[in-house]
Amino acid sequence: MIGETLAVLTAVMWAASTVLSAESLKRVDPVRSNAIKTFFSALIMFPVALAAGELSNPLHVNLEALLFVILAAIIGFGCGDTLLYKSILLIGVSRAYTIAYTYPLFTMIIGVLCLKEPFLSRHLVGTILTVLGVILISSENKKSSGGISPKGFSMALATSLSWAVGTVLLALGLRGISVLSANAVRYPILTLFLFLISQPRKKWEIGSKDLFILLASGLLGMVMGGVAFLYSVQLIGASRATPLSASSPVWASLISSIALKERVTARLLLSSIIVVTGIYFLI
Repeated sequence: MIGETLAVLTAVMWAASTVLSAESLKRVDPVRSNAIKTFFSALIMFPVALAAGELSNPLHVNLEALLFVILAAIIGFGCGDTLLYKSILLIGVSRAYTIAYTYPLFTMIIGVLCLKEPFLSRHLVGTILTVLGVILISSENKKSSGGISPKGFSMALATSLSWAVGTVLLALGLRGISVLSANAVRYPILTLFLFLISQPRKKWEIGSKDLFILLASGLLGMVMGGVAFLYSVQLIGASRATPLSASSPVWASLISSIALKERVTARLLLSSIIVVTGIYFLI
């Protein structure tokens, strides 16, 4: 049960990381939050990869593969996570995260259209369930649940698309470079990219509390969550580890209701479960 446990822990850590980031968004700009979180993750990831012996031959890195993983980081983590943070400010963690987690649907569509991957009957079931889950969230009554703004919904959906493109690019890149090596290189480059677009010349007023929150968010999500997921895949395979880790939206709803006092309606919880079920069929 070690592999299964790690996959579920991955889902919980990814959800907790998002909730932690949401707490800092009350005071810190979304782009800067993402930049700081990625910076801390880069500081931690580099010595991890070095200790694992993954950076012993840096001159023999596959440059094409490296380009793919860098683009994946910029589009997936850089654009995707920043859009998610902006969506969270408008519609809350539970709704934004559940909508964003429809990304396996877009990943499957891109894989079928661009990579000529087969479209299976189970994918049709997953597509219907995922779309149904999103419709349930987007049609929430504004007065009874706080509603969902069109802008927040669009940003969460754009997050989903960014994560999907990033996932496909990462899959292409990992054909020629290890995961630890990829993270050790792409995280610093992603940090630089985010700092450049964060209006660095303007004054940065970030307290020690927010710095600690973003450090914890990066450690939980990008480092520990990523490593736990990789070990889970090694132990039980991607076909079993991925659906278990895809329970993250449900955990995000539960954690945000406790930590951030967000109202989790029956419709929201049902839609989260439907989306997770749909993801299971898509994988």
